[in-house]
Amino acid sequence: MVVDLYWTLDADLAIGEDGDLRDTSFDVFRSLYQEIRTRVRSSFKDWILHPSLGANLDEYLGRANNRITAEEGKSAIVASLIRNGFLDKNSINIRYVPLGRDWIAYYIQVTVIVPTTGQTRLLKTTLLYDTVEGGLMLL
Repeated sequence: MVVDLYWTLDADLAIGEDGDLRDTSFDVFRSLYQEIRTRVRSSFKDWILHPSLGANLDEYLGRANNRITAEEGKSAIVASLIRNGFLDKNSINIRYVPLGRDWIAYYIQVTVIVPTTGQTRLLKTTLLYDTVEGGLMLL
């Protein structure tokens, strides 16, 4: 697994107990979790060094909150997670639920194999997408 800088849920860098920037070495899955969240909340060309990174959910801005939009959003999320061989499609499970007239909740689960033990671990995150304002909130 890769060690990366630790990002808070608000996308801020964190300071460790030693006063240096905190990293993900304390949890081998934290950098993977962060990469999943980055890909889901990004759009193409957001990252100069990785212009094809992202789910492009902003393309669904203004669309009706219905099954078609939710399915297209789900497909975009899956595509962003399997792009460039990042994750195996079979390890991803996404459910969605409409929340009111404007919001869709996506429940994202990724099954990961622990390299040292061969056991599986489930990484989970929830994305709230506002179809009117285009807002994204990750919980």
